[in-house]
Amino acid sequence: MHREGGCFCGAVRYRASGEPRVVTHCHCVHCRRTSAAPFVTWAEFKREDFAYTKGTPVEYSTRPAVIRACCPKCGTQLTYRREDAPDSLDVTVCSFDEPERLEPQDHVWSDRRLPWVQLDDGLPQYRRARES
Repeated sequence: MHREGGCFCGAVRYRASGEPRVVTHCHCVHCRRTSAAPFVTWAEFKREDFAYTKGTPVEYSTRPAVIRACCPKCGTQLTYRREDAPDSLDVTVCSFDEPERLEPQDHVWSDRRLPWVQLDDGLPQYRRARES
């Protein structure tokens, strides 16, 4: 299975293969601030199963050992990776061409959610990071 996606303006495109390990809504401050949204939904893939097919994103660090990538032209946030998890890459679900095919499984950092965000979808909520 291949899933394709990219940024809003089309300058950067990518392909992810296989099924995601997990699809999660993240409510942390960093995700909220970098996306200017109340939370971001991520799909975690094996890093080897992801490749850019057009353009080159800009990478930047939002805290030590965390690298995010976005389109240098339109600013769409595309990926998140941690240096301590080199085989993993999170991709913004809504940057996929068919985001409706990736169903969220939980909420992380729910203790940081904005008070006006009501979580009534029945998904598990983790106060901080997902429990292993």
